[in-house]
Amino acid sequence: MLACGKWGDRIGYRKAYIIGIGVFGASSVLCGLSTSAAFLIGARALQGVGAALMVPASSPLIMSLFPQNQRGRAIGVNVSISSLFLIMAPLIGGYLIDVASWRAIFWINIPLALLGVFLVPFFVPDSQGKKTSFDPIGFFFFALSSSALIIFIMQGEAEAWVTWFNGALFVLFCVFGIFLFRREKTTKNSFFDLSLFRHPVYKAVNVSVFATQFVMMITVYRAVFFQEVMGWSPFKSGVVFCLTSTPILFTSPLGGWLADHFGPKKPITIGFILLILSFVGMVFFVDNFSMVIVSLLAFGIGIPLIFTPSYSSAMGAIPPQKAGAAFGVLATVRSLGATL
Repeated sequence: MLACGKWGDRIGYRKAYIIGIGVFGASSVLCGLSTSAAFLIGARALQGVGAALMVPASSPLIMSLFPQNQRGRAIGVNVSISSLFLIMAPLIGGYLIDVASWRAIFWINIPLALLGVFLVPFFVPDSQGKKTSFDPIGFFFFALSSSALIIFIMQGEAEAWVTWFNGALFVLFCVFGIFLFRREKTTKNSFFDLSLFRHPVYKAVNVSVFATQFVMMITVYRAVFFQEVMGWSPFKSGVVFCLTSTPILFTSPLGGWLADHFGPKKPITIGFILLILSFVGMVFFVDNFSMVIVSLLAFGIGIPLIFTPSYSSAMGAIPPQKAGAAFGVLATVRSLGATL
C-alpha cells in the first residue's frame, strides 16, 4: 500500500483507483478458476495488489471533492457505506456457498468491478499526477524488515522460538530496520517518508490507528470463541455479529460530524472509552447474554468514532502533494497492526 500510494501520487489518484479495480476484478476471475491451493493463494496475492492500489487513492479522492469543514463527514459516509457491505458480506458469502459454490464468492466481484470501472470516470474528476520519485532500495529494506518480523511472530512458536531460523529472522528484522531508518534519514526521495511524522497530529493518529487495528483483530477469534466455547450455532454467531456491527453505519458519519465541529480529540476519546468498557464487559460478564450484546455494541460504536476522525485529521495535517504517500503510510501502519 505504501508503494502504491506513492505511485498514485505520481500517476494521479483516479487512474490508480481505476487500475486497482481492474486488477482486483481480473484476479477475482483467476481465484474463481483456481485448480489448486497454490493457484488460489497466488491469485489472492494479486487481489492484494489491486486493493493496495485502491485503498491509498480513495481518501485523497474524497478529500479533493469536499471543503475542509465537510471532509470528516464525507469520510464518515464513505466508511459507513463500506461497513454496510462488510456486514452483509458474510451473510451473502455464506448463502452463495450454500446454494452454488465457493467459487461464486469470487465471481460476484466481477460485475462489481466492471461497474466501478464504468462509474468512476463519470463521477470522479481526474486528478493530475505529481513528479515524485520512487526509492527501490528503501522499498527493499522495508519489505524485508517487516516480512522478517511477521514471519518470526507467526512461525516462532511452531519453531520452538529459540532456533537458528528464528534467530536469523530476528537479525534480519533488526539489520534491515536499521538500514531503512538510516536510508530514510539521508536520501532525498525516501520510500518511508519520516518527515510526515514531524506533524504531531499525523504522528498521534498513526499510533491511535495502529493500536485500534491491533485490538480489532480480536473479532477473528470471537467467532471461534462463541461457537466452540459458548456453544452458539454459526447462524446465531452470525446474527449477533451482524446486529452488533450495525452501529458502524450510523456512528461513522457521526464521528466525522463531531470531528468537523468539535475537533478529533473528543470522538476519539469517547471511542477508546467505549472499547475499554466493551473489553471489561466481555471479561467479567461473558456468561450473561444481554451484557455480551451490550459489550459488542459498545465495540461497534467505538471503532468508527476512532477511525473516522483519525483519518480526516491525519490527512488534513499533510500537504496535498503528499496525500497519497501519507495515506499509504497510514494504511501500512494499520495493516501492520492487524498482522502483528
